Amino acid sequence: MPTLTIRFIDEPGIISWLISWITNSIWCHTEGLSRDGKSWIGAHAGTGVQARPLNWCEPVRERRYAIPVTQEQYDAAMTWLEAKVGCPYDYRDIVGLALHKRIYAKQRVICSALMLLWLMEGAGLLPLNCLTDFAFLITPETLHLSPVFIGKCIYSFPTN
Repeated sequence: MPTLTIRFIDEPGIISWLISWITNSIWCHTEGLSRDGKSWIGAHAGTGVQARPLNWCEPVRERRYAIPVTQEQYDAAMTWLEAKVGCPYDYRDIVGLALHKRIYAKQRVICSALMLLWLMEGAGLLPLNCLTDFAFLITPETLHLSPVFIGKCIYSFPTN
């Protein structure tokens, strides 16, 4: 059975610290494993949605989850995610999260919204009790609380 692999990370540095502080999270970023398994696809400030090499950063904290899906779900989800490469980053969403305002830009995305929509629109899963219209409110921490990940952890660093 195929799986969708998603990871949550915390990186060193001031930007990661700010994201974690603003979102009250231990995670600053989330991304999905590419179809060929050679890159992580995620939304990044400065570059938008892109595929980065597996070793693009050295996280100080990381968790990976493998979500079992049917072949049809897998194919649809990967096609959906690959079509998002090149989508611009949503800086307005970050400002909205910081100010506790519902500010965002349509046709732009942050990492956690991208991963939520990947699971919802791409694979047809319901990881959180929300509509796709509210994906801009989801942080890495919020997404990480999804019950879809329970019992699906395949990697954790540190191990606790």
